[in-house]
Amino acid sequence: MTARQLDLISKIRSLKIVFQDCDCGIIYPEVSTLISDMQSKLLDSIHTSSILPPNSRGMWRTTVYVTKGGKKKRRDICAKTKEALLDKLYDFYIGPGTLEDMHTLWAMQRKEENLASATLQRERQRWDKYLAGTDLAKKRIDEIDNFLIEAHLLKIVKEFSITAKELSEIKFLLRKTFNYAFRHRMIPANPMSDVEVNTTGCAPAQPKISETRVYLSEEISAIQNEIDTELREIPHNTTALAIRLLFVLGLRVGELVALRASDLNWENLTIHIQRMEQRAEKGKPILVNHTKKKSPYGNRILPLGESGAAIIWQVMEINRDCGFQDEDFLFLGENGQRIHIRAVDNRIRKLCTRAGIIPAKSAHDIRRTVATRLYCSTHDIELVRKFLGHSDVQTTWGYIVDIDGEEEDRRKVVEALRGIAEPSAGSSGNTINTIAFKAKEAQNRLYDVSDPAYGLVPEHSLHEYVGMSESGLSAAQKTGHTVVTHLFQAE
Repeated sequence: MTARQLDLISKIRSLKIVFQDCDCGIIYPEVSTLISDMQSKLLDSIHTSSILPPNSRGMWRTTVYVTKGGKKKRRDICAKTKEALLDKLYDFYIGPGTLEDMHTLWAMQRKEENLASATLQRERQRWDKYLAGTDLAKKRIDEIDNFLIEAHLLKIVKEFSITAKELSEIKFLLRKTFNYAFRHRMIPANPMSDVEVNTTGCAPAQPKISETRVYLSEEISAIQNEIDTELREIPHNTTALAIRLLFVLGLRVGELVALRASDLNWENLTIHIQRMEQRAEKGKPILVNHTKKKSPYGNRILPLGESGAAIIWQVMEINRDCGFQDEDFLFLGENGQRIHIRAVDNRIRKLCTRAGIIPAKSAHDIRRTVATRLYCSTHDIELVRKFLGHSDVQTTWGYIVDIDGEEEDRRKVVEALRGIAEPSAGSSGNTINTIAFKAKEAQNRLYDVSDPAYGLVPEHSLHEYVGMSESGLSAAQKTGHTVVTHLFQAE
């Protein structure tokens, strides 16, 4: 089809969907006339047979040609009105649209739901990777059944080696797209309700290392020290204080930057979390009230405690001293305007780099850290769920990281297997030496830590360095090295 024909098809479909009453399937008269004119113009460029006026039976008539078994066969089409005949011709040539067409229209509606730009981006990337341009996407949506969908999903599982979670996300896109078509009366039922795909062929999910998902105790201390340093250098830096408050309340970073002074209750030392910032795909970030979201659980009142109250009081004093005021928001930048998510994310990365936390951890890792510590202290998962503002307790469990337990398990394994590979006590010529290494460099580079200024040494000369000073050990640990006892043969 030409670009002009495709443009007309797109406009006709959009008009039918936007102006059709979903309860009775009727399109408003004035719009119906416009659609008929557009369909007539489109069919004039596609349909080559003549449209004959009513015959003795009062039927409008025309002829189309269908190819079956390599042969072109004639088929007569008739209707009581010209408009009804044009509808039949339109359905014959165009149909309700392809799966790709329906997904485009659903995605347009999705943008109006005040969803985070990151969510929309992930959905678009999944569609482009697994579905866009495929035979399934190009097929008329009313010709797709559950067997075609299952065949395509199994092909994706085999070709891309995806996890069961990723498969579930792809099925979500298909289910919503077909549901969109069903609600607009383009298909009689949603075929996704009968789709069954065995997930045994899916790739196993890669376990996340706990240490990369939360801030360890020494990392928290290092971050707080860097915040103190920044506040000494830039006393009116409220972004640093915002990060400090994250370690108290475990907020979503979007909730943090949307806090107002009016959200505070100084009598009870509580703060009302009722809105959050969301990144928009284009333009400035937007604020969304939790009460307008599908789940009401984000709207909550949290205890500040003395530490949280002290941080906010310090922020309000800075704003007063600097003459900053922006719609009662708490955390303002150097220009006096409300800070955004990006500013907090960038500052956390800088603090991590200065504190020697590499790779840098995120604001969401702070949220997991708070959740973990709260659960370890209370062992009340329902309390943690309410504190975080989750609707599903399973989501909350995903935030809990058992660092202490994992450390204890590793210690037990090491203790149980100690001595299996060590030489007997009577062996001579062996020397015990403590070394430090980084895992990624351990294959070919070792470090001499016999003094604080340790450096790289060739592996073959390691026997020259025996023992380790306390300062050397401290230096090794602070720079992220693993300290082990190494046994080698002395010359």
